[in-house]
Amino acid sequence: MELIDNKSKRWINILKLLVSKNKWWSLQEISNERIGSVRAIQSDLEQMKSFQTENGEPLIHIKPRQGISICNTQTIRVDYYIKEILKDTIEIRLIDGIFFEENRSFYEWMETLNISRSTLYNTIHKINSILTSYDIELRPDSMQFHGNEKEIRQFFVEFLFEVYGSRLWPFDDIQKQDAVNLLQELFQVLEVNVPDVAIDKYCLWLGVSIHRMRKGFTISRKYTYSMNEEKQTSTAKGIYDQIRRWEEHICRMAKDVFDVTLDHHEFVFLLLIEPAIGHFKSIESVEEKLTFFQSHTPRLYDAIHSFITQLESIFHQEIANRKVMTLVLLQYYVYSNEITVRDGFLFKKKSSYLSEVKKQFPYFYSRISHIIQELKTDDILASFVKNERELIRIITSSWRGLVHLEMERRNVLNIFVTSTLGYYHSLFIADLIKLSVPPLIHIFTSPENTLNDVTMDQLGIDMIVTDTELPLQFGRSTLLISSFPTKKELDNLHRRLVDMTN
Repeated sequence: MELIDNKSKRWINILKLLVSKNKWWSLQEISNERIGSVRAIQSDLEQMKSFQTENGEPLIHIKPRQGISICNTQTIRVDYYIKEILKDTIEIRLIDGIFFEENRSFYEWMETLNISRSTLYNTIHKINSILTSYDIELRPDSMQFHGNEKEIRQFFVEFLFEVYGSRLWPFDDIQKQDAVNLLQELFQVLEVNVPDVAIDKYCLWLGVSIHRMRKGFTISRKYTYSMNEEKQTSTAKGIYDQIRRWEEHICRMAKDVFDVTLDHHEFVFLLLIEPAIGHFKSIESVEEKLTFFQSHTPRLYDAIHSFITQLESIFHQEIANRKVMTLVLLQYYVYSNEITVRDGFLFKKKSSYLSEVKKQFPYFYSRISHIIQELKTDDILASFVKNERELIRIITSSWRGLVHLEMERRNVLNIFVTSTLGYYHSLFIADLIKLSVPPLIHIFTSPENTLNDVTMDQLGIDMIVTDTELPLQFGRSTLLISSFPTKKELDNLHRRLVDMTN
């Protein structure tokens, strides 16, 4: 985590290394693990001598000839000190406090953390630099996290898992075993297999959700799911009725055990969609997730497959990773109002990305835009149109082999460059042009630096780029630029070339 300072990172890595093997370590061996310099590690160990076991004995043993060791039975104690080290950092203390404690003002946090006004502002700025990937922010006026509630919860799950690990349970008012029992009940009715190694993070995820709901922060949805439509087959209706029974059962458990009320959106999003295709995507295979969605949202699944078939028709070639693309688009549909990125699963929102797609994939962009507009006639997939930019980002970043296919569809263009300053300056201009033109654009120059019909015909020149008015017309497109082309001129050339290749 970027919020952890270098000294704290060394202390944590030293503890993790010592507990990893029941042996005596030398300073050089610890340093060889790229934890830090021998001098820094020696200084750290001197300060870490104060760490004690539950019996009051030193946690770390340091002997002149034998080296450094830790009792291999002290894993839990190591976790405790790792938590204490992390919570010594101002940024982590602030985030942890805002999540668990009652609301405090900016100046109350100054007193609590014993820091100045400028230090607290700098701390908030550092935290917000981490939060940009979550599309949320910590605002000084309210000292609360603002943004999409789902993203806020996701951040706290990752944050608390980093600070407390899998064995230390951070919630005093939520019993971990109760969370385990509810999740196991959920996974049983959904017939989802979750390995034991993943249950700790799911418990933390459920704990964060319950804690946030108790504070009045809920997830809202502005759309309905396809399985809740009036026109359904008998099979789909039966599946939906079964899900409704599951929902009633799980919501009743949540009310009885945790005294929280899960509305329909909280249930569907947190306890149905997330385990299947959410950020814990390593839990189940792609096939398991697709089977889940094919059985629970058959109409949506079929519509997604139909859409992918349309995508394949663009280049008359099958998408190699069709299953993965299906899963990505299913997730896109479910999260259609708030497309974000987690662990590279979806492409990051960058304003320049769409313009780059237009430049690098002009044929693909024009065809995909046409297909997306046709989706308005499909009741299920119509929501895609509301987020056309995000949909193009997702398809482009998920379609393996798209560059090769795009190049196959393009026409090869030949450009002839000539300059009044001579052949070598023609080469200079040509090199500048190469940096900004699309692939499969061939650039020619002539040592004689002359133009004639024979040369133009032999080379198949489509466009002439020059820094002077041409005395003769060759029946070809001509672009006049300066001897030292500006970025604006090169961008104009790029647009002209894109138009000619379409």
